[in-house]
Amino acid sequence: MRRCTIILPDAGPINSLWVAGRLDLLLELDMQIVIVDAVYDELTSDLSYLKDAEVKDFIDGNSPPFLIERTDIGEDERQKRRLGQKLKKNAGELAMVDFVSDEGGLERYLKANEPVAILFEDAGLRVFNRPPNLHLISTVGLLRGLENLGVIASADEVIDEMLHPTKPGRRLEDARRFTDLPDGVDEPAAIGSSWKP
Repeated sequence: MRRCTIILPDAGPINSLWVAGRLDLLLELDMQIVIVDAVYDELTSDLSYLKDAEVKDFIDGNSPPFLIERTDIGEDERQKRRLGQKLKKNAGELAMVDFVSDEGGLERYLKANEPVAILFEDAGLRVFNRPPNLHLISTVGLLRGLENLGVIASADEVIDEMLHPTKPGRRLEDARRFTDLPDGVDEPAAIGSSWKP
């Protein structure tokens, strides 16, 4: 089995892991983690908010394994921010569509015939004509796998903390919602992949 490059198409997994105080689990994977620029900007846009500041410190302090991929949408939004113009509310989603559809984006990773895992929470994620080296896994599926490997004692404890935040600096409105409970999504790549440490 070969290791994966992990692609984060939305901010959900990082937001959820932050709520539970478990961003460190991403480092346990010991894999390259790709985030598109507009999603990174969405995650880190308000440094007066504890989550954004801590996520920025975490990603910036762990590069690698984190890699921020440039997109045209992300560049346009950064330029608007510099000029004080209104930003699009869905820039992260648009940037991911840009990344997935552009030859220099996701396709570049898939062409290498190495396994790629998409770690997601967006229930609307659809992958048409899924290539044989693409693995789909949700945050809940990731936690179940980490529990099976003994990396964490209990996926349910981490998920409960995501659903009912009690960590310092977390607010009730930070609570996460999942559509794939109790088991999560874990659809391996047909060619064989290993996202597990």
